[in-house]
This record gives sequence, C-alpha cells and structure tokens, in this order.
Amino acid sequence: MKKKLLAIVLTTVLGVGSVLTGCASKGNEGTKKEEPKVLKLIYSGTPQPHEKEYIINTFIKNFEKKHNAKVEVDFITQADAIKKVSTEQETGNIVSDVLFIDTANMAPYVNGGWVEDITDLVESSGSTVTNMFDNSTTKDGKRYFVPVTFDVYITIANKKALKYLPSGVTEEDVVNGITWEQYAEWANNIAKGEGVGKTMFPTNMTGSQLLYPMGGLGLAYGAIFPEFKSESFKNSMNIIAEMAKGNAFYPEQNQYTAPTDPLKSGDVWLTFAHMGPVGTAYAASPNDYIVGAAPKGPKGAGSTAGAWTYGIQKGTKNKELAEQFIKYVLDPKVNYELCVEMGGLLSPIKEVGDMLESSDVIMNAGIKMLETTIVSGVPSTEYTDWNAVKLLYGDLFNKIVELKAVPDDAYFNDLQSKLEALKK
Repeated sequence: MKKKLLAIVLTTVLGVGSVLTGCASKGNEGTKKEEPKVLKLIYSGTPQPHEKEYIINTFIKNFEKKHNAKVEVDFITQADAIKKVSTEQETGNIVSDVLFIDTANMAPYVNGGWVEDITDLVESSGSTVTNMFDNSTTKDGKRYFVPVTFDVYITIANKKALKYLPSGVTEEDVVNGITWEQYAEWANNIAKGEGVGKTMFPTNMTGSQLLYPMGGLGLAYGAIFPEFKSESFKNSMNIIAEMAKGNAFYPEQNQYTAPTDPLKSGDVWLTFAHMGPVGTAYAASPNDYIVGAAPKGPKGAGSTAGAWTYGIQKGTKNKELAEQFIKYVLDPKVNYELCVEMGGLLSPIKEVGDMLESSDVIMNAGIKMLETTIVSGVPSTEYTDWNAVKLLYGDLFNKIVELKAVPDDAYFNDLQSKLEALKK
C-alpha cells in the first residue's frame, strides 16, 4: 500500500532517469589524503532552529564525509540572496556555488541567466522528479533548479476545539475535509465559547504568507491563482468575512508568518496552513492534534503548492562538486530523511513513496489530500515582483477584517489592475 502513496502525487512526473553514475573508487592505502574541496552554499530563507541544526550537523556532514568536502553554508534572507548572487554575476566574481531557493523567489535567477542548465544532470540522477513545478524551475525546456521538498496546505486543529464542531460534523469529517462554511462556523463557535479568537491566517506583512491559504480558498470556489476580479474569488472571500464577523481570528496573528508557536502554546486551536509549520507543531505533541485535508468549496478542495529547490550558480569554479551535491540531495534515502526533519514535507521524488510508513502522519495527510484537491503551483516567474503580489493579498485580507465584509467591486478591480501591472 505504501508503495502506491506517492503515485497519487506524481501522476505527471517525468520519466525515470537513467542509472546513477558509478561511485568514486577508494584511494589506495598509503596514498596521501587530499585536502577537502570547499563548496559554498547559499541557503536562502529562515529555517527553524531544529531544521538548521539538522542541515548543518547531519545533512551537510554526511555529504562532506562522502565526498571529502567542506561545505560552507551562508544562511541569509531571500532578498539578500538575490542581491548577493546578482552582485557576483555582475562583477564576475563568482564566490557561491550552490543555491537553495524557493519557487516563489527564483524568477530573477532563471530570467537573469544566473544559474547553470542542470537538465542532463537531473535526468541522469536515477530519481523520478515531478514536473509539477516546471513552470518555475525550467525555462524554454531547460531545467535550472530541481525541487527537493514541496508542500500543500492542510488543516490542523487542537483536540480541545472538537467540542465546538458544527452540528452533525464529526472528527472523521475533519480528517477527510469539511466545507469552508463548516470551517468558518467552527472557528466562530470556538471564539464564542472561549471568549477569544483561536483561528489563524498568518498575516505578517514583512514576509507575508497569506497569499497561499487565500489562494487555496479561492481555488475551492473556482478561481484562478492568483487573481482578484472573478466572481468565484469574490465569493470565496465571504468565508473570511464570516470569520471576521465572529471575531474568530487570533488577535495576535499578525505577529507571525507561521502558526507553529501559537499552536504549540495553545493560543491557536485551528488553522489551514503550510505542512512544514503544521508538522513541526504536530511532532512536538502528536496526541494534542487532529490533522485533516483542506476544506472544500463548490469546486472541491483547493491548495497552492510551493517547492524548495537547489541549483548551481553559473560560472562556479566548483562545478563538478556542485553537481555531486545535486545528485546527493536527489538520493531517495537522503530526501526522505530531509522531508521528515523539515516537519513532514512532501517529496517531489517518486521513489520516496516506497519509504513512507503509517507514522508519517503529515506526509500521508498531504498525499491523501491530493487525491481530489485542486492544486496550483506558484507562477512567480510570470511577475516582476512576487513579494508585491503577496502584499496585495495582505491588503485585501486586512480590508475584509476591517470592514467585516467583502469590499465592493471597485476595490477588487483596483487590486486586479495592480496585479496586471506586475506581470512581465
């Protein structure tokens, strides 16, 4: 059964790559040991402390041992990563070798010609990689980044919230996916019963992730992601308005980009969120939570899906070692462990499906959800500034919360005009 799990996810995968190249032979005894080669990795984003510890002390260390290498990791923000690589490309002083970038921020790398073509490298790795994210990771038929983890948005609830379920709704219904109307009623029931909102849509404007759960909500009603002007999208926003009317939202939610900490503290009881943060909270206390599929709208369940990827900077002086690193991260055993340690993210590699166990609750929940879910990738390369797109959704959310109602058509038309202006 478990061998079939990821077949659901990867129905559109690329063909199986060719056989792995042979392992390097052991050096003869008595041969002087070579000094390790240095590989410089830009790791953009802000991993949680436990994730960073795993990356440095296990993920990187294992590669270093296998290839007699030293990997120097530069943990920097997405914006700083873009500036750093841009400067290196402009000056010709290529210092960094491997780049770790998410699909929402890779447009400048691909469109700017800052990364190597790794098409043949990935196809010869021996791993079967999904083409779900080709709209971001490839251009003109050439691959520039390869996804190593990806996510969908799922529901998680503290079991304390179960007593507030709408009439006739069961715990099993939550697991299989309730409707968005039931989700809103549940959120309002919690707020009324507890005297404070305990439902969260992360809204921090400095690194807004609000775009993604709102996008999933829109997809469930028939909208296209991203867009603002369709009647389908406008109708979906009534769900947020209903929760705003019921004061369902956690009052301090604008301080967070992820629900992990307020879930763990018990301040938040219900959220529709990214698998990684959800998985981290769940792993800390699995008996306290119930995990379910995305809520459903008239068109079914909807979710956006983003991926974290690796690429090789163009002009690297360590291309051979960088290529070995790409093959390393595509090894199914390495990738499975990585997904688990990152909170239970989904693997874009088909062969990882053979390794899943019933204990992989978050990963299995994501896979199960994808059986019937409408999933949209992140078309960041179609826009000049994806972060600016995010902020438009943030503006809309805040407006709905302020009004406790959906704005008029003029407001949506203005947002759509701003969105169109950001297109290339």
